[in-house]
Amino acid sequence: MKIKYETERLIVREWEDKDYKDLFEYASNKEVTKFLVYKTYESVEEAKSRIASLKEKYKTENRYGDFAIELKDEKKVIGSISITFKTSKAGGIIELGWTLNPSYQGKGYMTECIKGMFKYIKLNKLAKRIIARCDTENTKSEAVMKRCGMTFEGIARKAGDVNFRSRCDLVNYSILDEEIEL
Repeated sequence: MKIKYETERLIVREWEDKDYKDLFEYASNKEVTKFLVYKTYESVEEAKSRIASLKEKYKTENRYGDFAIELKDEKKVIGSISITFKTSKAGGIIELGWTLNPSYQGKGYMTECIKGMFKYIKLNKLAKRIIARCDTENTKSEAVMKRCGMTFEGIARKAGDVNFRSRCDLVNYSILDEEIEL
């Protein structure tokens, strides 16, 4: 198991074969996937295939990463967080994305996870600017961005595409390296 970082309650790490049941548990829920670009999983085989694909990317791809969020106490994967390197100019820009099992929402896990990712990015000097965006109707993700201290930058009209509707407006938030507290 390759750990990226830990927080008080979470381990953020590479996906493992054994995680497929936990991934399927939330990726098969239409309420979870409605704001995502990937379709709702209909079988555990889709979860196994996704994990196999990510494991291959870990070997060759260094501009993207999708990691499991494991709850330490339960040793259960409760969600995922992804980083995408958008540019190396201006000190680097990374975009974050995340998904959380609804059974674990409202407990501060995602805020804790994202703040941990901010620290990981800063300590490893991966970027000077971190961005996140979501459908304007995805109020839970926007609330997480606010709680994490990100700054609202505006709305990109008809810039996104999610499962429950195409051409959606996206809210855009960012945080700069110098705004991240260690």
